[in-house]
Amino acid sequence: MTKYSDSADFPDISVGSTTSNNKQTAFTNTEQCMGSVVMVLSGTEKDGDPGVGDVVATVKSNQSKILTVTVSPLSPHMFTIPLPNEKIHCIKDGSTGRWFYTGIASDRGMVNFLMNADNITYNPSTNEPFTGDTFIAIPLSARSLNLFEGDVVVQGRHGASLRFTGANPNHNVPWQSSTDSTSPITILRNGYLPTESFNTDSAGVWLTSDQHLPIPLKATLPTDIENVKDTYNAGQVILFSDRIVIGSRQDDIILSSNKTIALCTQEWAHDVDTVLENLSALIDEVKKLTSEVKTQAMASAQQTFPVPGVGTTLISVQSPRFSTSFQNSLNIESKLMELKTNIDTLKQK
Repeated sequence: MTKYSDSADFPDISVGSTTSNNKQTAFTNTEQCMGSVVMVLSGTEKDGDPGVGDVVATVKSNQSKILTVTVSPLSPHMFTIPLPNEKIHCIKDGSTGRWFYTGIASDRGMVNFLMNADNITYNPSTNEPFTGDTFIAIPLSARSLNLFEGDVVVQGRHGASLRFTGANPNHNVPWQSSTDSTSPITILRNGYLPTESFNTDSAGVWLTSDQHLPIPLKATLPTDIENVKDTYNAGQVILFSDRIVIGSRQDDIILSSNKTIALCTQEWAHDVDTVLENLSALIDEVKKLTSEVKTQAMASAQQTFPVPGVGTTLISVQSPRFSTSFQNSLNIESKLMELKTNIDTLKQK
């Protein structure tokens, strides 16, 4: 008796539409072959079932018979849905008789549509190769990334890609380690050219370790940052696109920096520390000016002048205006004190 077979503790198997009331008693051999996709069961009205990655394909059995079967993705978590007229690798479960596909056979860098099946199906209305009910095939719109030894990549059909790679002085790429090491770099992008680029990709996210990258920013940074912008020797997260939107549905957006936060446009280049320090200094100077105005207004409101030919003195007829200026100065001084307190509360050191 094996470790698993005939065990009373071995559970019933129930997955999806397949239910077994029998305990597993043995492992059976599987069949495998290359198949040609005929159609995708995508959950349309014609198919009737929700799209879960199943396809109809022609396969060749061990008895050399051509069969038309439904083939499901082997993994439920990560797979590429094949298109009609693409070649797939198929495995038959010897226990259930179900067919599964492990992936699509590659065709020299093509990623959008690979017409590499053994049996080609044509669209009767156009006499062109059938590519599915809804998929729009543009085979030359995108091609595979230029791949290097050791790369791990995930590629979509329309130019999206995710590359896990490392710096390597033997490769002619935009990213190179500042220490000539094989440090890791991860690049997620939407683009059509075979090598990722800030200038040509629609959008990209770059996770670096110590790579030097020429980042084509449109605004000049503060001098101390601009001087090391392209030669930063530590890890970075770089987002680059035509527009970047950061939104919060229910709570805060938090930006925290060990040094400063640079906010730069075509018109202004500054950092948060400099702006707040200058604002604090401006408030101090305005407070001094307000104090001078208040003192002068008080003195002018109380000042008296001799009346010619009468022999007495009277306050100026402008005294009410000076009194108003004095009161306004008090109000402004109070608001400045409040602003100064709020600014000082923001200061970390």
